[in-house]
Amino acid sequence: MAQLAHELVEQTAQWTPQATALRHGAERISYAGLASAIAAFAGGLRATGIGDGERVAVCLPAMTPAVAAMLGASQAGCAFVPIDPDLDAAGCAAILRDCGARLLVTDAQRYDFLAAALAGCPSLRGVVVHSAGTPRAGALPVQGWDAFLASAATGVQPAATAATLAALVYTAGAGQPASAFRGVAMSHRNLVAGAASTARCLGIKPGDRLLAALPLHGDYGLNALLAGLAAGATVVLDAAGPAEPAALAKLLACGDITALAAAPATWEGLAQHELERAAECLRIASCAGGGIGREALASMRARLPHTRIHLLYDIGEACRSTSLMPAQLDERPGSIGRATPYSEWLVLRADGRECAPGESGELVRRGALVPLGYWNDPQAGGEQFRFLPPPAGPGGRSLGCEAGYWPGVSARKDLDGYLYLAEGRNEIIVSGGYRISGREVEKIVVGTGLVAEAAAVGVAHPVLGQVIAVLATPRPGARLDSTILFGACRARLPQHMLPAMVDVRRAPLPRARDGQIDRALLAGELAPLFAEVAP
Repeated sequence: MAQLAHELVEQTAQWTPQATALRHGAERISYAGLASAIAAFAGGLRATGIGDGERVAVCLPAMTPAVAAMLGASQAGCAFVPIDPDLDAAGCAAILRDCGARLLVTDAQRYDFLAAALAGCPSLRGVVVHSAGTPRAGALPVQGWDAFLASAATGVQPAATAATLAALVYTAGAGQPASAFRGVAMSHRNLVAGAASTARCLGIKPGDRLLAALPLHGDYGLNALLAGLAAGATVVLDAAGPAEPAALAKLLACGDITALAAAPATWEGLAQHELERAAECLRIASCAGGGIGREALASMRARLPHTRIHLLYDIGEACRSTSLMPAQLDERPGSIGRATPYSEWLVLRADGRECAPGESGELVRRGALVPLGYWNDPQAGGEQFRFLPPPAGPGGRSLGCEAGYWPGVSARKDLDGYLYLAEGRNEIIVSGGYRISGREVEKIVVGTGLVAEAAAVGVAHPVLGQVIAVLATPRPGARLDSTILFGACRARLPQHMLPAMVDVRRAPLPRARDGQIDRALLAGELAPLFAEVAP
């Protein structure tokens, strides 16, 4: 059984070497071919002297070289760092500096775009450029893709273990004004168990053709890729990333896709298109990142009557936390489902004991899917990734000496293990494929010195899934209106974290019973704001 991320490909290559692993446009690559490409990239890293825990950044669209580079880094004992290929140069450079990347893999167009910013990344040793011709010279050593693979050297297999750092997945968080990103450190155990969890949860099997309309630089897209490879399926990369619903519907109309993973915004858009041919073949559909609007869900169920639909919910940084079948929505209103396989969510009292069914407490995740922590942020990591408490009193269940993930969310479980979050406590906003912490936006807004208090909430949007709305009160004596505050936000926040609406209020923001700002109430007030936007 695979213990390391790249072994997911190697084990399938042993069983069915000629089965198609990846499909990208007209290109097809078998599991044996992909295993060879991964080994060649790992050999290139060894020839360059990179390995043993060093970071390799991959800034490429969803294509075969991106997969070979990420898993090749894994085979060489490195940790790979997938970067959004559409990210601006300042944001990309900030991630490269934060992770201390030794090598950047990109394409010619993005290399030209990033070249000037790379001078401010002191850890970089070189760049590999995937292009048809010879890449232009730069301040750093630059190699073409083919030349890098041709330089492959053999060497001793690194002594990586399941607990070794395998990947850094960057999400929006507190940080430098140019980027505001934070890296989630993932071990091989996290990646392999996560792949097995999703493959089992969705029922992916050999012979499936899994289309992941999700970007590979995010947890959902990376997990969908690895889940397909773990199951021996064909992963279709044609529409990976924030796909246009019309183009995705056209691809589905070919009638050979058996599994589809997409974000809520993509499903909202697909609900407007004809899916008759897709319904003939599509066995599995997953909505990554939570539920979708009732009308869109009803349309999807009507158009795909024979498709098994899974709604996969987030809790803080924990993507794919729970799974819920749409049929359960009517039976268990407000539930986000049950924990995905190989994972467990506990609801704990203040003394560390587990809550009884129906009793609210603090939600904690345990198991193989709990990440190692935050990269270069021990304070935040210590708050959210810490050891589970010992059993309290006689008869208490031992939670073992293991780290759990504490997202700071209140919840309750019913008798069947279905979870219900406390209103307004899940503060992650999913907008345009980015996972953004509302609290981090608030910190930066308050840091302008213009406001007394601020609330950042997610508002439903038919194209982006959600957008950010910021509500604030002025600091005593300050002259402030929405235009001034938006200008201050634009100067400090990256594009993907900019609010779509800013409202400066003279009256104090409403409070919930616990004295905190009632973000759920504010989000409810703003819910109709973008309802008329055409998808």
